[in-house]
Amino acid sequence: MMNRNLRGLKWFLNTLFENDEFERPVYGSYKVTHSCNLKCPFCNVWNNPVKMLNTKEAFKIIDRLAESTITVLSLEGGEPLLRKDILDIIKYAHDRSFYLFMTTNGLLLDNSPIKEMAKYLDFLHISIDEGHNNLFLLDKLKYYVDQGLKITVQTVVTKNDINSLREKVEKVYRAGARILIMPAVHFDNTPNLSPDPKVMHDLLLELKKEYSGTIVTSYAFIKALETSYQCHSYSIQIDANGDVIYPCSVIGKSIGNLLETDLDTLLRSEKAIEGRKLMKSCNRQCYLYLHAETSNFTKPSNLALFVKDTMEGYFFKRK
Repeated sequence: MMNRNLRGLKWFLNTLFENDEFERPVYGSYKVTHSCNLKCPFCNVWNNPVKMLNTKEAFKIIDRLAESTITVLSLEGGEPLLRKDILDIIKYAHDRSFYLFMTTNGLLLDNSPIKEMAKYLDFLHISIDEGHNNLFLLDKLKYYVDQGLKITVQTVVTKNDINSLREKVEKVYRAGARILIMPAVHFDNTPNLSPDPKVMHDLLLELKKEYSGTIVTSYAFIKALETSYQCHSYSIQIDANGDVIYPCSVIGKSIGNLLETDLDTLLRSEKAIEGRKLMKSCNRQCYLYLHAETSNFTKPSNLALFVKDTMEGYFFKRK
């Protein structure tokens, strides 16, 4: 099993010089459960019930990903803290050498092994916004930071709450945490709550300049909000049952299951080839953060700025 730094470098060089026959993913979003203690209106996971794998099966999914080019692994849901074995999954993924983080709505954090998780997670993302109805957690961020966790608040911005974004950023800044800001995506089975891209662009640019080191959302992503962009299949979603949703969660479909087939074989399949063609012709411009951000990574300057933005505030003095 290759060290995460070497795996990431190999992916970048092969992608930069187009040494691979097709685009390979570097980022994996593993929905360890579709169950959730919330029902956010902009989310298409909780209302799509999928059977959850047991611990041993989840380990096999992680092994499959460790054998691939996946370098960054996000454990998500639903709500991952609903799994009684989530700490075991975190430990196992850590030992398979990923840049590892978990995304939670934070409502179950106080009853979870926070200090144990801090030993294995590179980052903990807490989804906080009006849709999650958990804005009170912004006032508890300092407590979680003090537990040794590198906290990134993950905020989905809708057209109804964009005017309250500055207040969120200010609270995150004062707590010594970071914030990843994303526009709401219009999935086919959700209401259209997406904010106006130009309004979002101007506000994000203003906040990014004002709160250097606090906002993770990259300048490349912000720029894409006012210009057209082309998504690439550098990210994959793995559902709770092990299905790989490809090329993205908006237009994608299952191309197979990682319990049955390794990722490389799935990516060579006819379903995957059709998925890549579909993504290449897609003009939805939905700003799905996972793809709109990672699609910028092939440009060295964008990748360098993204790494800097991710690490700044934790390892460098913030402005």
